[in-house]
Amino acid sequence: MMKILKSKRTNNTVSLEIEVSLEILDEGITKAFNSMVKQAKVPGFRAGKVPRNVFEKHYGKEILLKDGITEAVNITYLKAIQEEKLDVVDYPQNLSINEYKENEPLTFTCDVDVKPEIKVDKYKGIKVEKEAVAISEDLIQAQLQQLQNSAVEYKVVERDVQKEDLLKANVEATIDGEGFSKWTKENVGVGVGTSIFSEKFDDNLVGKKANEELSFSVDYDKEYHLKDVAGKKVDFKVVVTEVKEKFVPEVTDELVSKLTQYKTAAELKENIQKSLEDQRKNEVDEKLKTDLIDSIIDKTSFDIPESMLKYELEQDKAYFAATIKQSGGTIETYLKMTQQSEEDFNKQLMTNTEKRVKQQLVIEAIEKKEGITADDKDIKEEIQRMKPEATTDEKIAEERQKINENGLTQMIKQKKVFDFLIEHAKIVEKKA
Repeated sequence: MMKILKSKRTNNTVSLEIEVSLEILDEGITKAFNSMVKQAKVPGFRAGKVPRNVFEKHYGKEILLKDGITEAVNITYLKAIQEEKLDVVDYPQNLSINEYKENEPLTFTCDVDVKPEIKVDKYKGIKVEKEAVAISEDLIQAQLQQLQNSAVEYKVVERDVQKEDLLKANVEATIDGEGFSKWTKENVGVGVGTSIFSEKFDDNLVGKKANEELSFSVDYDKEYHLKDVAGKKVDFKVVVTEVKEKFVPEVTDELVSKLTQYKTAAELKENIQKSLEDQRKNEVDEKLKTDLIDSIIDKTSFDIPESMLKYELEQDKAYFAATIKQSGGTIETYLKMTQQSEEDFNKQLMTNTEKRVKQQLVIEAIEKKEGITADDKDIKEEIQRMKPEATTDEKIAEERQKINENGLTQMIKQKKVFDFLIEHAKIVEKKA
């Protein structure tokens, strides 16, 4: 048995004094022996087959007692936090184990950080604005333009160079009279307006004729991304050998049926509008949820344990790094690309983490106060929503084995909290 001699909470830290029974102590020593005997080397015995009395005689009881006490303390600690229903956020701190006395219960003390006790009251009747779900014609046209761009053709023309032309050119580049091989090329492709060499380079080509030899210079800023030319003047000699004009097709039924699953331009446009509306609706709904929770946070006072925030920050940073790694990058390359310092990045990450943790704690507090749960029926329904092909109990059970059920349960309860808040909120619909 285990006995809690003292449990005192100060803010978000609980101080415990716990008694370890002789039964649990013996259980810990047995567990330590079963672990250590696998590696024990005693003449005349195979590894893992050494009797306990022989092991103690060969290695001494002290080594078993030391590890056994550690095991017993761990077992008792876990039982204690379960009995006290403590929602711990970190490993126990300031662990102090009192002197062991044979045939007597062992006692130890420790401090443990727990989730804050949050008193949420003002979460019904919140007045919040809900943005309109309106899709402009410009957004639809932008989507259609992507289809047009996928079917763009370039045709050779006999005229002066214009913006958006695609050129072939012989380029000779020199810096202080020395040839610059990286930019000295024949038949190089140049998209006028793409600034492959720079915007000023492209501007010098506009209005010029094919096969006309051009000479001009471009001064590059010190911040230019290519270090070889940053802060320098580059002299160019260019001969345009071919000019191609960009032809963008109209969005016709023929083009649509050729490049998409739809038969007509009208059908495609209707689908684009619906897709954009669904996307916008999700954005509006997410903002509404965030505004509701943030409003509750503003009216609720609580502190997050430093250990909890530190742990969650490490988790967020690891998740961010893993996400970038999937694209072949690192946090270091991300910082360079976004021109952020590590200090600024960490500050922003800390702000985001703190906000996320506060939101989650408030959601959990409302769950508890309103008695919101996720039962077996909820879990099965959510699995069927995610996996429509799971139409039988057997298939649902198969899918259930594959998922993180605890995570799914939390997601269901969170959804119920938001449904509850929205149902009891005073929502003002904004006009488009």
